[in-house]
Amino acid sequence: MTTAHNLAWRTSSRSSNGEKCVEVAPTTDGVVIRHSKHPEAGTIEFSRLAWQAFIEEARGNLSTPNRTAEINRSGTDTIVKSLTAPVQLHFDEAEWTAFVAGASDGEFSFLTDHTTTVR
Repeated sequence: MTTAHNLAWRTSSRSSNGEKCVEVAPTTDGVVIRHSKHPEAGTIEFSRLAWQAFIEEARGNLSTPNRTAEINRSGTDTIVKSLTAPVQLHFDEAEWTAFVAGASDGEFSFLTDHTTTVR
């Protein structure tokens, strides 16, 4: 299990001053996401392979079974629901659009990035 406060959280460069965004942090074993405005809502942890599948699904390129979280739409909002824990993260259209744009630009490709803590 990852300790959220020790992670180097990032948001998309397309987000509004880093506020109200999908926050992403690489870990030794994968990637963790949370909502920057509602960190108390919890985190969803992905293995590296599951993260790559999730990014592809978020970008709309494929519908892949990442076995960690599912992406659902509710009106203009996006809900990311953990398949392994009772966590649901709700993002409005601007928040999710910024995340997808950053993902499309490769901002969250952590295949060789192993930085997990801030000092």
